[in-house]
Amino acid sequence: MAPRPAAALVIVPTFTSNFDTFFGANAAAAKASWIAAANVFQTNFSDPIHINITVDAAAGTGVFGQSNTFLGSLTYANLNGSVTADAKTADDFTAVGPGGSVATTDPLTGTTHTWWVTKAQAKALSLIPDDNTTDGITTFGAGNPFTFSGPIAPGTYDFQGVAAHEITEVMGRLGLMAATIGNFPNSYDLADLFTYRGAGVRGGSFLGGCQSSNDFFSINNGTTLLKQENNYCANGLDVDDWAPGANDSFNQFSNSGVINPVTDVDLRNMDVIGYDRVFATTTPEPSTLALMVTGLLGVGVSGFKRRQKRS
Repeated sequence: MAPRPAAALVIVPTFTSNFDTFFGANAAAAKASWIAAANVFQTNFSDPIHINITVDAAAGTGVFGQSNTFLGSLTYANLNGSVTADAKTADDFTAVGPGGSVATTDPLTGTTHTWWVTKAQAKALSLIPDDNTTDGITTFGAGNPFTFSGPIAPGTYDFQGVAAHEITEVMGRLGLMAATIGNFPNSYDLADLFTYRGAGVRGGSFLGGCQSSNDFFSINNGTTLLKQENNYCANGLDVDDWAPGANDSFNQFSNSGVINPVTDVDLRNMDVIGYDRVFATTTPEPSTLALMVTGLLGVGVSGFKRRQKRS
């Protein structure tokens, strides 16, 4: 096993009293499972920041897994500049280079719109300084039948996979695709830039209206379609989750009795939306753009608004 780098991502959970109350005798096992899920990202990414997540629970089965995040707005120029400055891996350089999915100029024209990042993501992209205040909340329905470690028992769900799913939404794996955030309609985020229908053809609401029946994750402007995304126009729910297929923690839907692991394509996804992957192939970092940081607001980043997602 390779040693962790000196610079390391730290995910800090704060478990609520509700978590202990509703999970009861399973609380310790559920906590250990959540921490194991967080450790996947602590091991694979090296951003020298703290991601502070409140871990809550609800009674019953009305919630399966749910995340709440805080979003800050910024200009597309600032978003592009921060992603370019943060590029470290081969996938990063593909994404921000010629023929990459992160266009040099705003791909949305002719309509008023707003770009957003999550608070945790803003720290990873050096838009705001690291801090120890809450970056988001993950909530789990304690009445659901979960397996917390080892083989997944028939009729139960992989809690660690669900936790990984919700943790990464706090980190910025959201997808907004023209959602209304507060008083801001037509909202988009960094994850949206990697949704494609084909070579040079962006998917989702970039095509106008709700179109997501054949969207994929791509880092190279749709030339290579890496993973099909959830058809949120038909299914509702989350824009940038994966469509049904191989078991994966980022899938929109989970079957019982199966492990839903964090896969390589999941790590590639997190890499290009702002996190520094440790064991990916790296190339020399190019000259970066200076980013001035002024407290919470940073360069063009607004105060953070809460965004809730259900999975």
